[in-house]
Amino acid sequence: MPFWPQPYESTTSHWQQTNRGPTSLWDHGRDAALPAEADYVIVGAGVTGASLAYHLTRPGATAEGKRVVVLDAKDVGSGASGRNGGHVSPRSFMYLSELWAPLEHGGGGLSMEQSVEAWFFELDNLEYIERLVKDEGLDVDFWRGERYEVFTSEERVAENRAAYAKFTTAIAASRFAGRKLPWTMVDDPAKAKELSRNDRALALNIGPAGSWHPHRGVTALLRLALGSTTSKCDFFSWCPVQAFARAGDGWALDCGERGTIRAKHVILATNAYTRHLFPGDTTGLKDHLVPTLAQAGRVVPPASFAGPRALDHTYAVELGPYLIQTPHAGLVLGPYIDVLEKGRIHSRAELFYQDDDSKVTDGVRRWLQSYCGDDFTGWGQEGPGEGLVHHWSGILAISLDAQPLVGPVPDHPGLWLAAGYNGHGMAMIVNLTRSLASHLKTGEWDAYMPRHYAITKERLDRAQKHADKLT
Repeated sequence: MPFWPQPYESTTSHWQQTNRGPTSLWDHGRDAALPAEADYVIVGAGVTGASLAYHLTRPGATAEGKRVVVLDAKDVGSGASGRNGGHVSPRSFMYLSELWAPLEHGGGGLSMEQSVEAWFFELDNLEYIERLVKDEGLDVDFWRGERYEVFTSEERVAENRAAYAKFTTAIAASRFAGRKLPWTMVDDPAKAKELSRNDRALALNIGPAGSWHPHRGVTALLRLALGSTTSKCDFFSWCPVQAFARAGDGWALDCGERGTIRAKHVILATNAYTRHLFPGDTTGLKDHLVPTLAQAGRVVPPASFAGPRALDHTYAVELGPYLIQTPHAGLVLGPYIDVLEKGRIHSRAELFYQDDDSKVTDGVRRWLQSYCGDDFTGWGQEGPGEGLVHHWSGILAISLDAQPLVGPVPDHPGLWLAAGYNGHGMAMIVNLTRSLASHLKTGEWDAYMPRHYAITKERLDRAQKHADKLT
């Protein structure tokens, strides 16, 4: 949550606009009385909170026969979970080079083994979401296909070749040896341009991809939790947690005018807004999680990119956008941080340490208006009602060591956290919360989840030494 009451009016994303019906959970529990206590309180009703509530309330899970309460300062999916680009795709081998790069160079400082483990965890997340959508019959516009990762400079093409060789060698030497690497490289510029329909393409990677309607995805998971037959689960919107404090063997959460609720276990699913809950922080969490402004838009293609000529892949383009095609509403895309910085659209100071999602800037608006016409071959003239029709912002959380923080908070028994996804949360969170729910049940780290996600004082101290890489 931001400082409360929020001093600005948030933008509304395409996803929030198109999930307003009776099953959308808008204003759910807004006027209901807050219970005095619960076994588990989850703060934040984005994909982390909703997915964790789902996993906690399945038959045989730790909350069987117990009470789970989900709180949000605003509505369901009102933060980054309802404002992102719609991808649930794993990163390719190319972008894992950021994980093994040293902390002082802006990377994650991971070993090759850890990087490979993180990559397969994201790949398995896509497989898990696909099974979950099918098994639960979720109507969330889930799409499974391929992703084009497009490179437009000789430097990045060379880096891509080197990363592929390094990563395949690392897999062969790891416990994942024998697992298929489902990515192929296209090094021929003419073929890359033809496939990507991008005039600047010099090479591309093709790999597994998925997308969904993120706001409907979040609400679908939360509805399943609310409908659990083995646990009691409630959701209270517009219930901002002002502060929390130790109370006996648990925690008391001050929700302002809504009252106080106590719980033995409190799980913070507050991502970029976590820092506001630690004003006198001694843990290092406040400085480790950096709220960062991101923007996206919806573009309606002209007839030249509609029907049989429509894009049928998701995209990640060097010095370009992340992009998906929705089933009915056109393209959703947004610029990466390095695009804004290298294009001198925004400085780092204008992006990092920002938590105001009412901002939509002229520089990004112009970029969104021009990108498709400038880079896609044969885009053509945009008529009335085509081109950029909507533009919004959201706040993501950059983790100083490029990895999420998951698990118990050191020296705070009963306090748990899952946050810090670096703008890539949808590619890991559903899988991650499955493991976190297991940890809450057994008291032991789930071996399926990368151990380097764990929150330790050593990790926080080590990353803090390199905090200046964001300035």
